[in-house]
Amino acid sequence: MLDERMDMISSTSKSTIWTADCVSNGNRTVIGTDTGAALVHVESERRSWIFRSKSDVLSLQFDCSGNIVLCGLRNGAILTVDTRQKPQDLRDKHLPKHQIPFPSIKTSQSSSGRNKKRENKWFEVRGNVHHTRSMFMPSSVSCLVALNLYDQYFLASSMDGTVRLYDHRLTQRGAVQMYEGNFNSHTRIQMGVDPSERFVMSGGEDFYLRVWRLKSGEMLYEDKFMNSVPSVLCWPRGGGSNRRDHFPGAWLGSREGLFYVNTS
Repeated sequence: MLDERMDMISSTSKSTIWTADCVSNGNRTVIGTDTGAALVHVESERRSWIFRSKSDVLSLQFDCSGNIVLCGLRNGAILTVDTRQKPQDLRDKHLPKHQIPFPSIKTSQSSSGRNKKRENKWFEVRGNVHHTRSMFMPSSVSCLVALNLYDQYFLASSMDGTVRLYDHRLTQRGAVQMYEGNFNSHTRIQMGVDPSERFVMSGGEDFYLRVWRLKSGEMLYEDKFMNSVPSVLCWPRGGGSNRRDHFPGAWLGSREGLFYVNTS
């Protein structure tokens, strides 16, 4: 059923689908495309655009409430979108307009790693956007991960290898933690967080897998055991362990296949 809804959004708007996320009970999903983000009510089959932008939505993440969606864009912006609005059935003419200012820097780094001049000082979006909570990564947003135990926090990575931890309440102050050492220049790479939310895992374009301590940013593990980018990562988030330094394994996907990493 969800595949049919996604195909309908893609064919109706002639959009490219990049990413998707769903709420914990599975009754609503949000789909990121090259023209914005669409909300799908799975049971009723109701569809509506909640966000429109000329910059591709490469990453999406519901927060714990299921009402807020983080949208990570190709231009590096991370925007907070409220999904609580009257559905417009894929029509966006009633969505409010916003002009989001770019950071006040002379140059920006493209996803290929080369510096280029930014032509515009702002870009336009449509939707119920909390523009005061907007922030920017140095390059195209690669992955967003909202935390459950610390529901005001979320992780963000970009295609230049940057990995950061943000607090929704303090977005204007920048990142609250950085995770150094990852390598990326243009690839969409997923991150993972263990069930106890004490560790962060990500692959890199150098084929390495890395693990950091979430709170301190300390790198705990770095190893290369494949000859392709571990770009897809699934670390089961249900439950946890009573052992202080124990966290369950994760599944990694690359062009070579599927790998299970036992991190206990």
